[in-house]
Amino acid sequence: MPSTLYWIDTPDTLRLAIMALPRADDWLEDEEVEALALQREAGLCADSGIAFHRFPIPDRGLPDDTGQAVRFAAEIASAGKPIAIHCRAGIGRSSLMAAAMLVADGMDPVAALTAIESARGLSIPDTEAQRAWVLALER
Repeated sequence: MPSTLYWIDTPDTLRLAIMALPRADDWLEDEEVEALALQREAGLCADSGIAFHRFPIPDRGLPDDTGQAVRFAAEIASAGKPIAIHCRAGIGRSSLMAAAMLVADGMDPVAALTAIESARGLSIPDTEAQRAWVLALER
């Protein structure tokens, strides 16, 4: 069964969705990739003409380097291609990176969280620390 894409309403040309992990086995730090049998994800994307980028974040955690996460998000957001972000459930880590991309695209952090929550249909992200991280982002 394919994962559902939750498309986020954006005020710009950015096409952005979050999703739960592609169904392979079932979690997405380095250890998770192996445990979930997702080692082939990059190759399968390449075979389908899809650019694949990884930015590991600990489950229920925050990026180790905020500056690096913000630069990564801005680079991906500015590529002009539709984007789908996933973590295990498509709630916490994917919401962090989606919010960073929206903020890089000019959206206010509160509006970014609201847009993601509306698309996902449930409360995001996973933790208050994750919410505080997003709220601290600057345009």
